[in-house]
Amino acid sequence: MLSGSKNLAVLAICWFALICGYAQDKTVAVTIDDLPYASGDPPPGPLTTTPRLAMQVNRAILKGLRQEHVPATGFVIERGVEEAGSKQGRKILKQWTANGFDLGNHTYSHAGLNDMSIEGFEEDIVKGEHTFLPLMRNAGRGQSLFLRFPYNQSGDTQQKHEAIATFLAQRGYRVAPCTIENEDYIFNAAYVQMLGHGRAAEAAKLRTAYLAYTSDEIDYYGALDRQVLGYEAPQIMLLHDSKLNADVITQLLELFIAKDYRFVSLAEAERDPVYKAPDTYFTKFGPMWGYRWAKERGVKVNGSLEKEPPDWIAQYGK
Repeated sequence: MLSGSKNLAVLAICWFALICGYAQDKTVAVTIDDLPYASGDPPPGPLTTTPRLAMQVNRAILKGLRQEHVPATGFVIERGVEEAGSKQGRKILKQWTANGFDLGNHTYSHAGLNDMSIEGFEEDIVKGEHTFLPLMRNAGRGQSLFLRFPYNQSGDTQQKHEAIATFLAQRGYRVAPCTIENEDYIFNAAYVQMLGHGRAAEAAKLRTAYLAYTSDEIDYYGALDRQVLGYEAPQIMLLHDSKLNADVITQLLELFIAKDYRFVSLAEAERDPVYKAPDTYFTKFGPMWGYRWAKERGVKVNGSLEKEPPDWIAQYGK
């Protein structure tokens, strides 16, 4: 029989192991929108860059993902593929599948569902399959497909919400939710202006502010999940295929590593029961899923606690 002091020591070890195990259970799936390139213009924005720069941006992002063994999914705007030149756009996307990454549908035009008819949005989904779907099938990964709603608009009326959900299911799609976002498009819009004007010091300051804000958002949405669900569900991080993310991808991923997250695929993240529950929430807005879950469960949350990007960045260039 163990003495009292030895019992305490064993309990301490067990408690430490439990805490460490809990930390290791935190998972995140990384998703990257607006392939083949997200410009610094307001979304959806044209491909206001050269295909060569778009290729460089994607190579940098993919290199960072490979280094950290992150099974990411990129979501394709077919119109952007055309604007890059179909041959060059396909070449950019083929980098993803050739390196073992998945592609998903972000529709043809990136138009919000709020501004489209049911029939028009369904057509946009089908047109969005032109390039990414053959690449996925050629890579042997076309059996499980995901769609990311532009602006996260999943239906502003019950009729739209249910009709599009039915259409997606019929075509073999699952919705790609997102639970963490960092408003990277606001930072990127300022960042590309700074680089364009040769303001290296300002660009460096922005990168630091961007990573700090992203760190705060990771913590905020983890706490939001725990408040609403009673646990932290597998997170799904929303990023964009931008110059800024290409330049900081390694440091950005290291934020999750430092917070004891393990990277998983989107499909693995969605095995959690919370993603399998029926999605009944419709709204004209595009909130993260933690806020949607709160509404569905009648949990009151204080969204004002979520920080906004620094004013100097949001106002840059205006």
